[in-house]
Amino acid sequence: MRLGHTIEDSRKKYPEITDEILDSLQKWANDRGLPNIPKEQLALFAHSCYFDIEATRQCMNVYYSMRATTPELFNNRDSNLDLQQSLKTLEFAILPKPDQNGNWIIVYRLADPRPSQYIFNDSLKLLFMSYDVSLYTNGCSEGYILLVDMAKTQFGHLIKLSINSLRKSLEYVQEGMPLRLKAIYVVNAPWFMDKVIALMRPFMKQKLFEIIHIYSGDISDLYSHIPPECLPKDYDGELDCVANLHKAYCMKLDQLRNYFREEEALFRNYSPNNVRTAGKQIMPDTTENLKD
Repeated sequence: MRLGHTIEDSRKKYPEITDEILDSLQKWANDRGLPNIPKEQLALFAHSCYFDIEATRQCMNVYYSMRATTPELFNNRDSNLDLQQSLKTLEFAILPKPDQNGNWIIVYRLADPRPSQYIFNDSLKLLFMSYDVSLYTNGCSEGYILLVDMAKTQFGHLIKLSINSLRKSLEYVQEGMPLRLKAIYVVNAPWFMDKVIALMRPFMKQKLFEIIHIYSGDISDLYSHIPPECLPKDYDGELDCVANLHKAYCMKLDQLRNYFREEEALFRNYSPNNVRTAGKQIMPDTTENLKD
């Protein structure tokens, strides 16, 4: 399995990525039934945890455990076979220009306002795939910003949420995603936004809660955080419109069909409860104290 960037690309930006760190993480993975993970992927884990080895191992444990045990979010990720309806209902845009701090921005919104066409698990799956696509391409970077546009969201969408999937997805975001999530901006927030937050809050740590910023008024309120030159035309910005960027995202998903299949085959082998050292089983690492 190869990624779309090289380990040298990441090391130029982050010399903290040493062979010692990568070898240690690979041994940890091999002991848990994973074959050789690309060095580029190991670097993403280490970078996301600010090169804290124990925190990185905990992140990897959650990443592979969640992907091995949560098929509704991490299996059947073929954009041509499994996700066609949701790719018409939703729009995702990986913006081609990072913000002034070097953070990549991902836009998520509804294209079709009908709740009958909305599949909650697919929306989460495609969101996580958008992060995967960007990590595949860009490697280690300063961080990520999620821009959620709720202009077409209706109360009927809210009742289609699965609490179990919501809980699992927030666990993954907070403990297992190999990136530095810097902020979540919600624009065009609906009147029931407080109910959305109330559903999410029991599963959110304070750290995640504090980086969520909600706007229901003029889009220019966002400009102090993300300048117009880093935003699509839909938000009076200078980049291409979201619809065109979504088409580019769909093309990228099609190009990476084999990559997603290969990765699914990789994490199916993960067995956190069957850790072996020198041929003997030992207790797995705890995951109680995960990312701060």
